Amino acid sequence: MKKILIPTDFSDEAQNAAELGRLLALKYKAELVFLHSIEVTSAETINASGGPSNFDSFADSMLVHESINRANEEMHRLLEVSSFQGIQVSQLIKLGSPFGHINDAVEEEGVDFIVMGTKGASGLSEVLIGSNAEKVVRRAKCPVLSVKDKVNEDVFKSIVYATEMGDNEDNVVAAIKDIQHAYGSKIHVVWINTPNNFKPDRITKAMLREFAAKHKLAGYDVHVFNDVIEEDGIRHFADEVNAGMIVMGTSSHTGLSRIIRGSIAEDMVNHAKRPVLTVSMKY
Repeated sequence: MKKILIPTDFSDEAQNAAELGRLLALKYKAELVFLHSIEVTSAETINASGGPSNFDSFADSMLVHESINRANEEMHRLLEVSSFQGIQVSQLIKLGSPFGHINDAVEEEGVDFIVMGTKGASGLSEVLIGSNAEKVVRRAKCPVLSVKDKVNEDVFKSIVYATEMGDNEDNVVAAIKDIQHAYGSKIHVVWINTPNNFKPDRITKAMLREFAAKHKLAGYDVHVFNDVIEEDGIRHFADEVNAGMIVMGTSSHTGLSRIIRGSIAEDMVNHAKRPVLTVSMKY
């Protein structure tokens, strides 16, 4: 973990992500990159150090200039606090899609970890609020830690790893090992038994131990937890062991394959009260 991206809209949830990102930066001696995106409908995607050039009216142009000025003021207030002393910090203020700018920052800035504030949502609000977060979780080419509430480093000390025991979870295991090395984490490796995907406990636990041994995991327990829906099972198991955070793999599938898979990682980010670390199973 060398460079951490923190997308921010200056909300409480974004501030919670900023604080956890700060703690990670101190632990890993990493650089922080703060990104604020100003969503517009008729502009090029440009850095705020330039000027908007193709708006439909002078009023549109002035409105965006005011938004840029406000964003610079908010960013200055955020980064001026003494707690960021000793950390290399940079900022990006851009016009356009937040999701597009996050992807660009990963590629152009060499970002290898994202800490992102998210809001709990349901129904229509879930569609509107969660859309950018879900896109990032599904398609980011680096681990994404989604945070709702204010937390501290204790969340890294007890981790629920919800595994499918697939052959493509190397990236997920690598991210877990990295955190465990830094924080001495206890890992709860869990398989969720559901009516549509059921295995006897004795068989599943043997498979989990074989999976953990194959990936050379240490400091772990294996568990089988029964529930009706996999997402609910992960959350309920995390409650039972009082875990600090949940880790799971995700994919970049779209269309029918994504519907079949159930978008469990994206739903978890929307609904879990704990931080959720999602890691693409294919970069």
